[in-house]
Amino acid sequence: MDPWHTQACVHGRTTMMQAKHLPLLLLAFGLIVHQPEAGPQDAPAPKATESKPPSAPFIRLMEEGSFVHLQVAARSFQGHDEEGQPSGPRITLCAAMHVGEAAFYSSMQKQLDACDVVLFEGVGGMPIALDAEGVNKTSEKAAIAVTRRRMRAAATAIAQFRSRHDRYPTDLSQLSSLLPSKGHGHPALIDFWGTVLIYQRHPPAEEGAEGTFSLVSLGGDKKTGGEGVARDLAFSDQPPIESEEIQNKRGIQQDMAQALGLVFQLDAMNHLGSSWRNSDATAVELLGWLNGEVADQSALLKALDGSSLVADLVGSMLRLFSLSKTAQSMLRLVTIEVLARAEEVMQSKAAGLGDLMEILLDRRNKIVLADLEELLAQEEPPLKIGIIYGAAHQSEFQAALTAKGFFSTETTWRTAARVDLDGLGLPRAQVNWTRRALARSIDSMVK
Repeated sequence: MDPWHTQACVHGRTTMMQAKHLPLLLLAFGLIVHQPEAGPQDAPAPKATESKPPSAPFIRLMEEGSFVHLQVAARSFQGHDEEGQPSGPRITLCAAMHVGEAAFYSSMQKQLDACDVVLFEGVGGMPIALDAEGVNKTSEKAAIAVTRRRMRAAATAIAQFRSRHDRYPTDLSQLSSLLPSKGHGHPALIDFWGTVLIYQRHPPAEEGAEGTFSLVSLGGDKKTGGEGVARDLAFSDQPPIESEEIQNKRGIQQDMAQALGLVFQLDAMNHLGSSWRNSDATAVELLGWLNGEVADQSALLKALDGSSLVADLVGSMLRLFSLSKTAQSMLRLVTIEVLARAEEVMQSKAAGLGDLMEILLDRRNKIVLADLEELLAQEEPPLKIGIIYGAAHQSEFQAALTAKGFFSTETTWRTAARVDLDGLGLPRAQVNWTRRALARSIDSMVK
């Protein structure tokens, strides 16, 4: 018998009583810190029960037979012409769950890639060492130095990918979650002159040896060969990547995905498309906002990106859930129940988090709305604009669009995660007790 199953039957209620702060933890994991053809996971199921915030919700809990579904919305908006017909740019708000089922992300990727511009979340920013802004464009030395630093950043990401997956990436697009971004791309993947680095995998030279990779910049002339600023630059001319550079730390959200038997958004979706633009605060901006609100601002970011002792401990605990099917399924049920009421909790400024939520939600929302305003103000604005952000952000985006005269034209619901109550291996009475206990815990937060 599953050892967790035995322990849960004896100590289940005690464990739940000790988890009164779990809802806030799960909200942070799932929501704060990103018209397709209908498929099986897009089709709504009966018995929908939605939270009831002032505006149309972006999250709902669905029950069908023994299955409980967590569904999130992609809602499109458009203006009307004088005859009341949809007209002008079509803006689609895609609520993101940062951990979910692979099919969920595949469907959303297809919808967003059809947009002319996609604004996506991702606190980060461009390290000064990789940025070409302000660099003397006529300086051969500066151009080569920036390119070499970018190549090393890309090579480090490749080494991190190999450490995590035991193989080299197929192409550079698979490094999206490991590289800093700026605007709509990842400068570490291009040289100073704007050309994408040439990446190749090389098989082992002999049996028992390890494969290798190469990174090359064609230089200022963007052609093979050349001299001076036009000469090719190869990463093989640099010292090899040291283990200290790799620092292959998993973020808490990735550990949460593994514990739930799901996948992490940045691992499942490609944010490198030419139409995709980062629309979020930089790490420097976020730390500045947090000054005075969080005693140790750097600790917050380290916990989320996996580089702190606390994150290591939490990550280790989460990874234990993946060792037991019962534990994993039960954690998924708890997560679904909590996230289904996320909008309600966030709008209530629950648990004294008003100031922090103002930073994590409101200020970052202003960045997105400013970027959207800039797009709409263009002489020929994009006809299809997508915004993929955590579900907790979407109600403000929706309100802003409504205030500008946009109307909701279509809503697609997708299942982000599901759990089979009959497959938990626990008595249904105990499962129902757990769900009621969670509901009471969330009720106390929003009062």
